[in-house]
Amino acid sequence: MKVSCILTSYNRPKGVREAIASVQRQTYSNWELIIVDDNSNELTKRVLKKLINKDSRLKLIESNVKDKDRHKTVRYSTCINLALSHISGDLVTYLTDDDIYYPQRFEKMVKIFERNPHIYVLYGRQCVVHIQNGKIRRKRLRPLVGVTKHPMSRVDHNSFMHRRSCLNQVKVWDDDPSFWRNADAMFFRKLVKFWYFHPLNFITDEHRIHSKGIQAKMRRNKKPWEEKDAE
Repeated sequence: MKVSCILTSYNRPKGVREAIASVQRQTYSNWELIIVDDNSNELTKRVLKKLINKDSRLKLIESNVKDKDRHKTVRYSTCINLALSHISGDLVTYLTDDDIYYPQRFEKMVKIFERNPHIYVLYGRQCVVHIQNGKIRRKRLRPLVGVTKHPMSRVDHNSFMHRRSCLNQVKVWDDDPSFWRNADAMFFRKLVKFWYFHPLNFITDEHRIHSKGIQAKMRRNKKPWEEKDAE
């Protein structure tokens, strides 16, 4: 089975390099990585183009959004939707430019899908890392919630994978600007109308919480699209 991974990128040259490297380090080799860059700064664009030129499994889509239009949609949802028509895999998964996958993520998840044709959506355990002033201050494991139709706010979108066929029913991510805080939960809400989320008791990815992340900015009442200082 081929895995299509969609990575959203905006102004994080160091972070996106690490995110891409975490996909390239997968022990499972049948994958493609579709990077959607949301009109980042020139440094980020140079980093991406250099990496793309070195690995044919990487594809780059540029949104070309204008800054004055960023507030009109949830940008990571819009970027994901731009990628959906380009995927060629049997399975679909997602990554952001400040998080990483652990090396066996694809291998472990593909095995579950191959052995369990009744499973359409799968999620793994996540290591949550709190970073302050560039240093790791705390780590914790996000608990699994079992087989569930209630993953909203309990499963992170970097941790799950679904069959491509799910997109026949759930075609796009909602990107209405009112969903900035919970666009992944809105996508989950549509998925669970048809399928359960099934757990994989294995640490699949690392979610990094830091002061310049979208959620942290929103807690400080900053606009999530004002990310010029992202890195």
